[in-house]
Parts: sequence; structure tokens; C-alpha cells
Amino acid sequence: MEQPVIDKVTRERWQKAQQWEEEHWVNTQRLRSRYGKNVIWQIMSKVGMVSKYRGDDWNAWWKKQFDDYRFLPPEVENAIEVGCGPFTNVRLMFEHSDIKHLVLSDPLIRTYVNFKLTFVKEMYRNAACMLDDHPLESLPFAPNYFDLAVMINVLDHVEDASRCMENLVNIVRPGGILIVGQDLTSEEDYEALRADAGAIGHPIKLNQKWFEPFFKGFQPLIEKVLSRQESRVPHQHSGVLLFAGRKQ
Repeated sequence: MEQPVIDKVTRERWQKAQQWEEEHWVNTQRLRSRYGKNVIWQIMSKVGMVSKYRGDDWNAWWKKQFDDYRFLPPEVENAIEVGCGPFTNVRLMFEHSDIKHLVLSDPLIRTYVNFKLTFVKEMYRNAACMLDDHPLESLPFAPNYFDLAVMINVLDHVEDASRCMENLVNIVRPGGILIVGQDLTSEEDYEALRADAGAIGHPIKLNQKWFEPFFKGFQPLIEKVLSRQESRVPHQHSGVLLFAGRKQ
């Protein structure tokens, strides 16, 4: 069955998606903090019953698909995660790599930094990262700057996916590593997506072939596509793209 591509939407449509995303996570955090649950979590984390940080948006799942990020070098000078969300994927990369300078970039980062018991809040409070709230279409960083750029399941939330990929590839230095993970969509997924309450937050639809031109300048470290059955939400996604490569 032919796979669709919707890689650009109107500014109004993107703004609706961002509004949905912000409301979703704010409401989630509000429910999590009721009845002293954050205090209970802190006590449990001190005795090793739970992790230090509270919240995970499939980040552990993505880590497993990327072979636990074991391909990362022991040290990374400059790193950025775009569309990092409230919990980030890069927090799990610290288990294998010492990142010296980190940028957490998301149009909603000024909201997420207020969420309690998160990696984002602690890193910012300790002046251990820089926050950037530009949309990926207008990323303000110099070309060839970052040693590591991470973008996991972000493009379905953007306004112009092609421009986002161009900007992302541009800021990776030669020899630097790019990590991209993305749910893929086919024609048969449309009805399931329309019926889902979160459809408004995910206007962009991409297939595997769409990504190929953007990866041509990279030597693959990981390059695979998971089947529908292996994907996070099989009834909505035809597969999952996993790519990590070193810029040539």
C-alpha cells in the first residue's frame, strides 16, 4: 500500500498541534503531583526503589532500539536534543557518554522546565544546560557546531519537516553524530490516526523514503526500520525509522 507524505502544514495547524502538546503534558504533570505523589516519589528514589527523575515519554523504549546508545563516544563536547520534550532522550545517553555542553531545544521548553523531578529542571537549575525555545525551522545555531544532535519522534509535531531536517543536518560538524528516530505512517493508518485523541498534535506524516536524501552525507552507525509489529503503536504506525550516523 502506498505510503503518504505530509511534510508541511500551515502555521495555524502547527500552532494547534503545539497547544495540544502543551495541554497534554501540563495536565499529565498535574495529575502526577496530586495527593503528594511527588513527595512519595522522592522518598522512594532515595532508597533506590525508583529512578531519580520522574516521567518517561517512551525514552527507555527508544534507548533499547538504539542499542542502548553504546555507539556514542565516552565524551561529547557539544550536544543538542531538538524537540526534547519534558523528559528528554539525552538524559539516558549520559549513562554511556559524558556530555560537556548540552542544549535542550523545544518550542515548549519554558513550560517543561517548570515540571518537578525532571532532568530538564535539574539541569537548568544547576546551570548544566542551555535552553532554546526556537522552532526547529528557525534553529539559531551555527553550521558545523555540534558533536551530537538528537531528534527522536519530533517531526510529526513540526510545521515544515524538510526545513527542520536541513537545519538539523547543517548544525552537525564533520565527524559528529546525528541520531534520528521517527514513527512512520502508511495510508492504512489514517483511520486509526483520525480516531485517536492525539491526532491533532501530530500533523506531519512521513515514510522511510522521504528521509533518504538527508542521510546521504552520513556514515551509518545504526540504520534500520522496525516492522509494524515491532513499532510502539502497531495500529497507527507502519514502522519505525532508526538512524544514527557520523557526518562525513
